[in-house]
Amino acid sequence: MIPRELNVMLIRTLYFEQANIIAGVVCSLIVAGLLKGTIGVGMPVVALPLLSLFIDVKSAAMLLSMPLVLSNLPQALEGGRTGRCLMELTPVFLGMIPGLFLGVQILLALDANVAMIIAGLVLMGVGGVTLLAPKLQLQPRLFLPAGVTFGFFGGILAGTAAMAGPLVFIFMLAKGLHGRAFTKEASLYLVVSSGLLALLLMASRQFSWLDVSVSTAGMLPVLLGTYVGQHMREKIAPETFKKLVLIAVIAAGADLLRHGFLS
Repeated sequence: MIPRELNVMLIRTLYFEQANIIAGVVCSLIVAGLLKGTIGVGMPVVALPLLSLFIDVKSAAMLLSMPLVLSNLPQALEGGRTGRCLMELTPVFLGMIPGLFLGVQILLALDANVAMIIAGLVLMGVGGVTLLAPKLQLQPRLFLPAGVTFGFFGGILAGTAAMAGPLVFIFMLAKGLHGRAFTKEASLYLVVSSGLLALLLMASRQFSWLDVSVSTAGMLPVLLGTYVGQHMREKIAPETFKKLVLIAVIAAGADLLRHGFLS
């Protein structure tokens, strides 16, 4: 029996759901890990719409926070020079921190249906931009203002939909990052932003350290999906898989909009 005085929103959400809902949450995390293992990034972009079919958006954001930290930590520390990489990310963090604070406040203040509509719009927008965006190239003199700007709106997306990455990844690509340099910087950014997201949600008193424990346990199905995805990597062209996923994300965003307006 869960004590009523505990602010354990995520645990309450899962505790009172039927077994098929719990199975749907676990399968959603496995599919998210599958994407992570296949193309290396994009886990929350596919996880949020899937999880939102079974639990509310706020609980989904909390559930994703620790898997995002833990799944990206090895890549964030790989190859050393982590301190220098953090310095490179300073403009992004300057914008991300106030954006994340604002995004979390928006998320916690929203009605569930409104949150679902916003999440749907975010998913359709991010999916469409990522799918259709041309290759951008920034001049070095624009790195600071662009980093702060992309970081701010990336922080808002992180707070409202647990999707800190997509906009900031576009900025990183526009800087000319690729390969291991891109993976390290992107992973380090996700570790910091997702860890801060978890702390802010706990500070809101709608969640607690017990919810963090549940979120940490959510890493297990993510790891399973990642393991399978890594073995599929050689059999499926990453760009083809990525496009299919983005199309599915846009469709999922449209479905969230439909549920939000009709509920």
